[in-house]
Amino acid sequence: MKTDASSRLIPAPGRAALPRLLCVLPLLTLLAACGNMPVTMSGGLSTPYKVQVNDWVYRNPPAIYVHAEGTPSSPPRGLFVPLRVTQVTSNPATISRNLSRQVWQVWLSQQAFSTLEYAENASPFLLSEALALARRKGAQLLVGGYITHFLDGGTVGDSAVSMSIEIYDVATGTLLWSMAQGGSMEKQNANNFYIFQVQARMPADPVGLILRTLASDMGMEIYYWLYPYARKKGPGGKAF
Repeated sequence: MKTDASSRLIPAPGRAALPRLLCVLPLLTLLAACGNMPVTMSGGLSTPYKVQVNDWVYRNPPAIYVHAEGTPSSPPRGLFVPLRVTQVTSNPATISRNLSRQVWQVWLSQQAFSTLEYAENASPFLLSEALALARRKGAQLLVGGYITHFLDGGTVGDSAVSMSIEIYDVATGTLLWSMAQGGSMEKQNANNFYIFQVQARMPADPVGLILRTLASDMGMEIYYWLYPYARKKGPGGKAF
């Protein structure tokens, strides 16, 4: 029987598996096209393919309880104090210090404030102390809040974070903003299909990813308050 050169390059079992490879390729291409879900594929023509995709943070939009009326005439100077951990835990000060800096870094990167200083040596958020500190430093807005829930399951379990943010007018002590949000990452079992297996891949620091995601969501609420016309342009599209 005559065979062409291309068929001799693929063993018989591999040629039999080609149809299922052709079926799975569109799905893999679609997953790879999602910028926030990098894909890793393993397997061969004669074995089921294993597809790993990055897990995502499950969350709802921020719940906004107090919303400032009007927009400042210019970007304000802000002071960010460490968030207070309200959950009963063995070392709340360490958790506050580690998590609060990440929230501040996200807000700093969004460039909503003219300056946003982090009061690293301040006590976790207590309104009277924080307002006094903000006045001494010449800040216009005080940013503080609470870590209300914290669960660190690492790469082998479930992780969750809930926090609330409050923003005050330093001159008057008036509460301008109050909002809260929670997020989680759940350890997923592999999903087996006929021709491939999909496994969600946990990040090395799921708590950090959850926290930065929540900080970004809530920070954009403040960004759009200070730059209302930027909402049509998306993040970073300052209208002034």
